[in-house]
Amino acid sequence: MILKFDDVIKLKKLILKEYNAKLHMHDTCGGQYFSFDKKLDGIEKFINEYLSQYNMSAKFSQDSLSFYVE
Repeated sequence: MILKFDDVIKLKKLILKEYNAKLHMHDTCGGQYFSFDKKLDGIEKFINEYLSQYNMSAKFSQDSLSFYVE
């Protein structure tokens, strides 16, 4: 699934405020994915709670440094 650009901006601002960290968006031909520069405790729950309002969820990599929306 694709997260709308306005929703990405909101999520980026929330993560900056709550975690003082940057969320990077990667837009490719096959879709989009997101990444962080460092591990953030509790970020998986935080993002999934945010995405739940859109009936979406995040699938994280094993190291929790990147995810895509499903």
